[in-house]
Amino acid sequence: MIRHVKIAGLWGQYEVDWQLHPDVNIVVGVNGSGKSTLLRIISAALLHKDASLIRLDNLLSPDCALTLDGDGVRVSVENGLYGTCDEVKCGHSLVSTFDDIASEKKALERELSPLAAQLDAVIFDTQRPSLNSYRLKATENPDAGIRISRTLQQWMEVVNTFFAATSKTLEIQGSNVFFRQPGGEELTLSQLSAGEKQLLIILTSALIQDGKPFVLLMDEPEISLDIDWQYRLIAAIRALNPSCQLIAATHSPAVFGDGWNDKLFFMENLLKKM
Repeated sequence: MIRHVKIAGLWGQYEVDWQLHPDVNIVVGVNGSGKSTLLRIISAALLHKDASLIRLDNLLSPDCALTLDGDGVRVSVENGLYGTCDEVKCGHSLVSTFDDIASEKKALERELSPLAAQLDAVIFDTQRPSLNSYRLKATENPDAGIRISRTLQQWMEVVNTFFAATSKTLEIQGSNVFFRQPGGEELTLSQLSAGEKQLLIILTSALIQDGKPFVLLMDEPEISLDIDWQYRLIAAIRALNPSCQLIAATHSPAVFGDGWNDKLFFMENLLKKM
């Protein structure tokens, strides 16, 4: 879990000194205030990407200093070079509806939209953490199989509660994952609406970490989600993985409307002039 984020040189003029909650952190602010930028910097640092990528589009000044500190997380970047970069034991994922280079490349290769490509990867890609790679763990030993079977059942039940209004039900047959419509017809994941894809990406990302400490970054998760889904989203994520640390940037009060107001941070307050 990340306890502390400190940045000097954001856009060459701001400092960020942010003490995080271990469970839920919600960043709000006006358009252009830096919410998405902050999430991108954290994600890049956790990936151990080259510091030049962290400074993409001049996010950080050339003489920047960046530190992430917490349980299983210790990353330091100074003057564009990693000072200390201990192994990040805590996994992380950045979920965003916005296009990125990797998503666009995968989308073009598979003739998928960026959102569909993200969903395809988080469900089917066995070369990275995904639903299918998580299911494969069940073959390692009987105890793992029983536990994974239970958590998969919980995940399916949570997903189905969100889809209940349209009477769709999630089904898994072998390596195939699809939805059954009221008339019995099968609905492939690529046929889901943008909001349905977005929700499934988020809930699956929470599931596949198997209850381990995990940082889930979400950039405006409310996009394409109806108000009821926004309202229930954080509780559903926490139910699937209580060890997940959530860091979300949002414009929607519905996302934090169900008792999460004490987890709010205003981006304008996080930025301090150097």
